[in-house]
Amino acid sequence: MKNAKTRRPHRGGAHAAPAGRPELVITVSRDATESRLMREREKAMELQLMQAEKLNALGMSLSGVAHELNNPLTAVMGYCQLLLREDDIQRHTRHREDLETIFKEAARCQKIIRNLSTFARQHKPEKTFLGINGLVKDILRLEEHNLRARNVEPHLDLDEKLPKTMADYHQMQQVMLNLLINAVEALAERKAEGGVWIRTLAADGSIRIVFEDNGPGIPEENLGRIFEPFFTTKPPGKGTGLGLSISYGIISEHGGRIWAENHPGGGARFVVELPILEPPAEPRARESAAKGACPAGARVLIVDDEQAVLDVVFRMLRQMEIAPDVARSATAAKAKLEQSDYAAVLCDYRLPGMSGLDLFEWAKTAKPDMAARWVFITGSIDVAELEATGRPVLHKPFTIQEFREKVAAVLAP
Repeated sequence: MKNAKTRRPHRGGAHAAPAGRPELVITVSRDATESRLMREREKAMELQLMQAEKLNALGMSLSGVAHELNNPLTAVMGYCQLLLREDDIQRHTRHREDLETIFKEAARCQKIIRNLSTFARQHKPEKTFLGINGLVKDILRLEEHNLRARNVEPHLDLDEKLPKTMADYHQMQQVMLNLLINAVEALAERKAEGGVWIRTLAADGSIRIVFEDNGPGIPEENLGRIFEPFFTTKPPGKGTGLGLSISYGIISEHGGRIWAENHPGGGARFVVELPILEPPAEPRARESAAKGACPAGARVLIVDDEQAVLDVVFRMLRQMEIAPDVARSATAAKAKLEQSDYAAVLCDYRLPGMSGLDLFEWAKTAKPDMAARWVFITGSIDVAELEATGRPVLHKPFTIQEFREKVAAVLAP
C-alpha cells in the first residue's frame, strides 16, 4: 500500500491540498462594534473629566486674578467719576473727554472680567428685569474677534419695541453664547464665508430670540436628540454634548421653550421663547428707597486693606455729606466697633488675617445693630458665602450711582 493516498474528510466543499499546504482554513469573527463604542464612550468620559478638572483649576485661578484686577479698577473708575463731577473738569473739554475715555476703557476691562467670571463659577440664579436686545448685543461684542477671525458676518433684526422681562442675565448669556458658537462651528464645516442671523420679536405674549445660520443644517435623525445630555456629533475631545442640554434646562427654569429646526432655505434655526414677566413690587420699593436722601452727618466705617479703594470710597461718602471713618484690617475695625457705633459698615470680603465675613460673624453677637447695617464690598468672583448672610453685596468696580444706592438703602430709616 505504499502508493495509497489517505483522503481526509473536507468541509464546505474544500479540496485536499498538495502535500505541505494547509487543507482547511477556519475563520472566526466577532462583532466588536459594542466594545469599540464602549471604549469610545469611556475615552469621551475621561476627556470630560479632564476638562472639568481644567475648568475647576481655571476657576480658582480666575478668582484670584479677578480680585487683584478689580481692586485697581475700582480706584481707576472711582477717581474718574469723582473728577468728572468737578466743575473745572466739565469746563475743560479736552480733560473731560480724556477722563471719559479712561473710564470707558476701564469699564471695558470690567466687562471682560465679568464675562470670564460667568464661566469660572457656578452662578447662583438671580433674575432681574432686563432687555433681551441689550443682552444680544453684549454677546456679539464678546464674540466679535472670534466672528471676524472665522469670516462670519452677524446680521441683527431686533424689535426695538421688545418688552423687558425677568431673567437671569448670566444664564441667558450662556444660552445665547452656546447658540452663537454652535452656529459658527457649523459654518466652519462648510469652510466658506457664512452668516448668522439673530432676530428678536414679541409673539403670542412671549419674547422670541431666533438664531439662524446658512450652514449644513441638522441631520433629520439628530433633531430629536440634540438636547440630550452628552449627545454630540463632534469628534471626541471637541465637544462634551452638554451645551444644548444645559441651555434647555435654563430656558425650562425660566418657564420658556427652546427648539431646533432646519431652515427651508438651508441651515439651522434655533428658537428661544421666554414669557414676558413684570418685576415684583418689592424690588421696586427697595429701589425707590435707595434713591432717597441719606441722613447728613451719619458716621460710616470703611474696612478695606487697599489704600486706593479706601480713598475713593472716603471721597464718595464725603460727597454724600456722610462722615467716613476707615480701618485697614479687621482687627483695627473690631477695635473701633467696640469703642463706638456707626450708622453703617462697608466691609471688604478679603482682609489680612481675620476676613470680612469673620468680622461680620463677630458683630452679629457683639454688635447686632451694626451687623444689621452691614454692606459687603468685594472684588472676588465667588460670593456665595456673602450672599448667604442676607446682607447687601457691592461688587468692585462699581459706579457712584451703584454705591449711593447701596449706602442709601442701608441707611434708610
